[in-house]
Amino acid sequence: MPELSRRLISIAVAAVAFVGTLFTVSGAQAQSTITDPTGSFSVGIGANGELYDATTGVGFLRTSDGYDPLAPGTPRDSWGVETSAGSAFADDFQYGDLNLVGTTQTIGASSATSVTTTSVGVTVSQSYNFVQPNVLAVTETITNVSGGTLTDVVFQRDVDWDVTPTEFDENSFAEPITGNVNDSSYFGFEYPDPSFPYGNSCAAGCNNIGDNGGGINVTLGTLAAGASDTITFLYGISATGEDVNGLIGEVFADGAYYFVGTQSSENGFYPALGANSAIIAVASSTIPEPSTWAMMVIGFAGLGFAGYRRARPAVSAA
Repeated sequence: MPELSRRLISIAVAAVAFVGTLFTVSGAQAQSTITDPTGSFSVGIGANGELYDATTGVGFLRTSDGYDPLAPGTPRDSWGVETSAGSAFADDFQYGDLNLVGTTQTIGASSATSVTTTSVGVTVSQSYNFVQPNVLAVTETITNVSGGTLTDVVFQRDVDWDVTPTEFDENSFAEPITGNVNDSSYFGFEYPDPSFPYGNSCAAGCNNIGDNGGGINVTLGTLAAGASDTITFLYGISATGEDVNGLIGEVFADGAYYFVGTQSSENGFYPALGANSAIIAVASSTIPEPSTWAMMVIGFAGLGFAGYRRARPAVSAA
């Protein structure tokens, strides 16, 4: 092949790669906000499916008074997936993105979808729907597109809550992990790569005051070629005048089987109650009886969690 022809082909390939990069970046910047059908709560959807819309500054907003525990400070929500082929995550405002190829989104008035292709053998499809005006379900569908079997599939989400009137000094609490929950955390800035253990684990239960939030890591197991697995995360914030017990009741009515709750700490540790709250939970397809979540609330008091606290270790960059 003549030298000039080789050079022209090289230039063309470079141009195509450059244009592809431009389109990937452009797609990653698409962000928007959805609002529950009553108009009382809004949620921002980030570039790769995180919660928070940088354009409007909306994280999870209670429109009646502007309460938004995702917006103050560094607005941080993230997701991460691990397979036997590696890890990928989306964390726009803290650790950035890892092993993401591209994301396409469809944003409606009260619902949205976000589909992310990764370089670790899976696509992550996320569906966002309000199951209560103040509770958002994020249904994660992990599909194996590698062409072979993937083992040790794990998925996690982490959120930093800043709950007024004690933002940056909240009370986060959880019972010991259960079911396919592999680990949980009371800290809002855990590293989003699921292959890294949480540094502030709630696996044995926790009740901590500090600059807190919540994280939940779930085991999905093995995915055959072309197979999918689904897990639903619930995000909720308190309605006006609602305490954290009311919010716990809502997410359990929506099928939650494990949660990390966060509330303002002006009255101390749970079961003392603060003015506002937020929650992250994982849900099953079976909606439990109301007595199930009521017994969990009683369990916190019975186990003496109000006196349980651990100092939060300093976070180092991974």
